[in-house]
Amino acid sequence: MELTSDQIRRWCDLATHPEVERFFVEARLRIAEVVRGQRPICLASGACCHFDRFGHRMYVSGLEAAFVVARIDAARRARAANPLRVLDVDAARGRGDCPYLIMRSGDPSGSAFCGEHEERPLGCRIFYCDRGADGRGDEWQSALYEEMHREVIALHEAVDAPYRYLEWREALAAVAAGDGITA
Repeated sequence: MELTSDQIRRWCDLATHPEVERFFVEARLRIAEVVRGQRPICLASGACCHFDRFGHRMYVSGLEAAFVVARIDAARRARAANPLRVLDVDAARGRGDCPYLIMRSGDPSGSAFCGEHEERPLGCRIFYCDRGADGRGDEWQSALYEEMHREVIALHEAVDAPYRYLEWREALAAVAAGDGITA
């Protein structure tokens, strides 16, 4: 199914809509509360952002991608940094990681960190490599993600936004280009 420039434009137009902002800000707070209760360990190694190496993919809705990019680009403008470009996404695809991942220079272990940690998507806030002492990390993460995903779909319906579930870098490329892509 082809993604159209009208769909992308609609997501970008709604990225700063008060209902969209309220939803994602509240969802972030709810996720943080669950994470605090579960107490997973994050070593801030950036391992989870190396999608190919870690063997997983990150998915978002088109509206969430537009919201995240709008927030990151606004923060970058405020600190005089470059906004997201299609070339950034293409380079990340080639490396097999996230375009917002920052490699620690001079670190022989190749560790990295999220350069936009404050504005990362819901899936990044939920996923932890650490499965916890009880080994049940997969269970609470999956349950929380599914709950959030249902609510994201409902948000799309509430604001009359076309719903598409896309791989993170595919969604970023679409929003950055403002162009149609093929899934």
